[in-house]
Amino acid sequence: MIKLSLSYKDPLHLSETLAELGQQTRITQLDRGEGTYSMSHAIASGVSIAEIKASKTLLYEGWGTDWSIDFNWITPLKSSADPLGYCEGYEMRSNSIGGLNTLNSTTASSWGKYSEFCSSTACMLDKALLIDSLKACNAQVALDNLTNKRGLDVDHPAALQLRKLARKDMHQGIVNATKYYDLITCCLEEGTVRRYRKAELRNQGLLSEIVHLSHSYDAMKSPMSLTDVCKHLGASQASLYRVCQEYFGMGIMEMMMQVRLEESRRALLMQGNHSQSHESTIRAVAIRYGFKHAGRFARRYFTSFGELPSQTIQAS
Repeated sequence: MIKLSLSYKDPLHLSETLAELGQQTRITQLDRGEGTYSMSHAIASGVSIAEIKASKTLLYEGWGTDWSIDFNWITPLKSSADPLGYCEGYEMRSNSIGGLNTLNSTTASSWGKYSEFCSSTACMLDKALLIDSLKACNAQVALDNLTNKRGLDVDHPAALQLRKLARKDMHQGIVNATKYYDLITCCLEEGTVRRYRKAELRNQGLLSEIVHLSHSYDAMKSPMSLTDVCKHLGASQASLYRVCQEYFGMGIMEMMMQVRLEESRRALLMQGNHSQSHESTIRAVAIRYGFKHAGRFARRYFTSFGELPSQTIQAS
């Protein structure tokens, strides 16, 4: 079992700490300021569970694995008029189980956005074992939901049992991994499908495309114009603006800019005080992430992080 609790000034430190624990996750903080983060984690053969709490709204990208399907749910900590989270574009409610789309997505391409008003729990089950188990008990509804849905709403005792089991095992350790497969099977079989209009379904898919494009290295090193982004995603400027504002609280160009700045900061922190001059290092990193003018890069960097690129290197 692992328990982690930390206060941070720089959300990139979260990514680095998680990487040390074997979780290759990019984190974008969608509002300003320092915060706190805590995680409880337990693992057994074929099962991994984790509960996360954060004092800021965070966007996680890249937590998918090649061996698992990642089932996710939230636990409200405070009442909020705004949605508490999204998993692969599925709006998470107190009875939701999301992450089903990780069956179809490529490794490390999954994402989730969670508010500070909830904790988020992930239950990772062995993909092959789960599918074999569903086939063995002829759980065809569960297989269909797993294959075709992003998430389900589950008002069934199995969902409550699953939450209680995960909460207990995160403190005591996983004793019986089979229980997770049985309970998830029941949730997949009994869960209800939320009805969406076509435009809402389109927005769910568009959200994932926006997140993945924002983290694309090619899009970072050769920044796209708004016209290019619209053409690439097959969406109008008005649609992209509305979706990004509603789900991320910023425009798509602002979001892509913020991700590029955070990736450049990550690169500067990794460079440290090497023999190469700070000026040439900063210039190389700026160009790598699509900032052609060093002065403008420094100003934008300072606005986002409260320090100059040279200060980041000196402090690393």
